[in-house]
Amino acid sequence: MADEGAFYGPKIDVQVWSAIGREFTLATNQVDFAVPGRFGLTFRNAKNEMETPICIHRAPLGTHERFIGFLIEHYAGNFPLWLAPEQIAILPISDKFNGYAKKFYKSL
Repeated sequence: MADEGAFYGPKIDVQVWSAIGREFTLATNQVDFAVPGRFGLTFRNAKNEMETPICIHRAPLGTHERFIGFLIEHYAGNFPLWLAPEQIAILPISDKFNGYAKKFYKSL
């Protein structure tokens, strides 16, 4: 597409939409015919002839930052238990319960 950043060759993008309707590129695979030649990369094919390979740029989760941003926006910060950075908090209602709270925390 004219407004895209693809300049290597054919590419496949996997698009998803967040819970609030924003579009994200989740994954991309792109063929690069130029860079291997610029680096002088070669190999011998089945006929024992020198050949320049093609390169495949692959980003299965886009950039990690974009993917994390998608998750934060999608869940609005209210992550499911399996994804939450802090899965439990123990708040004793009095200092006299701190010992039990620590023991309980360690058992988890």
